[in-house]
Amino acid sequence: MNWNKNAMYRNKEVPMINAPDASDRKLVGDDKVFLTPSFETKDYDKFVVIISNRIIRPGKTKLIQKAIDKADLRNENEIKARQMPDDSKYSNKLCIFDGQHRFVRAMLKEESFWYKFTAMDKSDIGMLANSQTPWNLADSLRYYKVEEHSNDYKILDAFKKQYKYPISTLIGVLSGQQNRIMLEDFRMGNFKVTQRLDYIHDILGKVQEFKQFSDRIYRHRTFLNVYIDLMSHPEFEHKEMVQKVMKNPNMFIFCTKKEDYLRMLESIYNHQRQKKIRFF
Repeated sequence: MNWNKNAMYRNKEVPMINAPDASDRKLVGDDKVFLTPSFETKDYDKFVVIISNRIIRPGKTKLIQKAIDKADLRNENEIKARQMPDDSKYSNKLCIFDGQHRFVRAMLKEESFWYKFTAMDKSDIGMLANSQTPWNLADSLRYYKVEEHSNDYKILDAFKKQYKYPISTLIGVLSGQQNRIMLEDFRMGNFKVTQRLDYIHDILGKVQEFKQFSDRIYRHRTFLNVYIDLMSHPEFEHKEMVQKVMKNPNMFIFCTKKEDYLRMLESIYNHQRQKKIRFF
């Protein structure tokens, strides 16, 4: 095959996108070549999504947009579609079997998208979705630390090894954010350390002193965030708090809400204390 020429489809020349260059062709060697046509379109009306497929999630379309903003590889991530049988009410439409979020994103942005035909049927949709395991936070950390040589991700990795907190907890502590966007940014390679490292080391070191009383509480993200807030209280003393917990370990209990932790810690701190202080 002459890779320098366009391919022929329906007696017309079509562009060869991402054709292998000279060095690639040495690796290709005598491997069989199959050219599967891809089509670019803005004709949204001829497509339908399958009602039994998973519900469209706006959050996922936003993630796809962020990925495209970083590197537009739409032509390599085609939507998979096929025409339904003549007896179907969608016989004159192309049903989307894979890529419905990419399709919705393209409609919202009024952009073109690529699609190709598939041999899938409805019974394959669930199987395909369940076989695609998304990256977890550890996968993203390893990638950006190694491939992107990101100092921010290396810092987080060092904290993870030293303090043994979940990655999601350390993302919040080091970025100064506590929301879902921080995790999306982390997965997209946009994580930034915004807090002073000596301050975070000091906080985590002090919180570690509670491990002797309850490993579960010490590792709890809500407790950590509450204690970070307490450290800025003008009348709060960390050493006194540790001493009070040591004297009243039965009062140091796991809570699910921020307010309950504050109430619990306030009760311990003020136990047999003449001057009571309020934590909230």
